Amino acid sequence: MTPDEAVQAMADRLRAVDYERRGDKAWSKAALLREYFRRAARWADAYDCDTRSPFFDIAQCVDPSVRADQTVIDSLVRDVSSGTRNAITRVAPFILHWAALRAAPAVTVPPELEDPFEPLILLFERGGGFHTENGEVNLEYLAAPLRGWRERAGTPPMVSFAPEVLDEIDRSGSMAQFGFVTGPDGRPVSR
Repeated sequence: MTPDEAVQAMADRLRAVDYERRGDKAWSKAALLREYFRRAARWADAYDCDTRSPFFDIAQCVDPSVRADQTVIDSLVRDVSSGTRNAITRVAPFILHWAALRAAPAVTVPPELEDPFEPLILLFERGGGFHTENGEVNLEYLAAPLRGWRERAGTPPMVSFAPEVLDEIDRSGSMAQFGFVTGPDGRPVSR
């Protein structure tokens, strides 16, 4: 797959997400966000990326000569922008630049470093997105602090991204927080 094909495939994947914000997957999304922080911190450390935000252009740190086509980026951001405060419009360019980098034949990356953006993409695919405010990432029923994300580089990786594992995280989290399993509308559901 060429870099342009990889970028288009990723843009199509991100375009297919339903970005309507819901809270029923907040707990798995928080777990995926923590995993993204861990991976982003590892990449930042490996390439001495000068960033205070966990949401940054990792591809720029690795090889600034490989970039996604700006028209594809603009088209995706326009297509997914719903006028809400959703982080996808901010991180989509970084994800597309990463797709271009990974498909570039002349670029090699350390095999011990995992794809940094896969947890974030799965987070979006689990429904909606998030926004940042007051130093936190808002995930509907949960908020995750941005501070300290660089310290996550040494934490153990998330064991599984399997849908049934993520669903169990949501079920357990909802039960612990509310005493029932919540549905997308915030009402109890039976499972």
